[in-house]
Amino acid sequence: MQKPIWINSTDIVYYPKIKLEFKTDLKDWTATLITFTQPIKLTTKYEDGKLIAAAVSLNGITEGPAQICLKNKKNIFFYEVSLQNDFLPSVKYKDYRSPKTLNPDSSLIQQKIIHSIDSFRNIIITPAYKNYFHEEEISLSPKASITRAIAAEPITAYYVLPGSCINIPVKFNYNDSLQSYVVTAGPLKDKHNNIVANGTKLNFIYNDDEQTSVIEVSLLNGFAKTSIPSSQKGSYKLIVKINDTYSLPIKLHVK
Repeated sequence: MQKPIWINSTDIVYYPKIKLEFKTDLKDWTATLITFTQPIKLTTKYEDGKLIAAAVSLNGITEGPAQICLKNKKNIFFYEVSLQNDFLPSVKYKDYRSPKTLNPDSSLIQQKIIHSIDSFRNIIITPAYKNYFHEEEISLSPKASITRAIAAEPITAYYVLPGSCINIPVKFNYNDSLQSYVVTAGPLKDKHNNIVANGTKLNFIYNDDEQTSVIEVSLLNGFAKTSIPSSQKGSYKLIVKINDTYSLPIKLHVK
């Protein structure tokens, strides 16, 4: 069997408005457009000594190298082409950030990668940068914040978290009715004046010269509070600790 002659042969096939014409004496053909992602079945008809193949769907495709496959019984023929859409689909702008979470204790340098992609997953040139991909390093502000790289897409959010506490102010009051000391640590801030993150663990460590006790408290909105029952000895020595940061020691006593 002779290979059908592609009458309107071209290197680039524009989809879906394609009309492929082949000269052949046989009528019983199937036609398939084989892309690197999937095969796409084409409609066929025979008229005036020509086989005509056209698209079934009016949707776009993922562009790239492809093959036109003609089959008649056990005979198969291929034609190499490049496949492109003949219309511009809707385009989405992508802005990726890495890392997504930063901390002023380490580094505030972030990598930014930008590209644009259409609704059929074709990478296209981003006009603002005149390139398919744009990459740069940016330095973020040390202010704790939640920011979206693309305002309308929450998934693009990235975070600058507070750093480590640099100072632990402590104060206390004696509650007569409860016969206990109410001790408050805070406000706790990092070196950039950010409130230290909620949930940070503080240890209230106190002793009365005989035994030492520890109360662990989670920070909320920059403050941590605990209650310590009064000592029969009349006073305690107390410090508050976060990781390797300590408060100045204070003496708990009835004022």
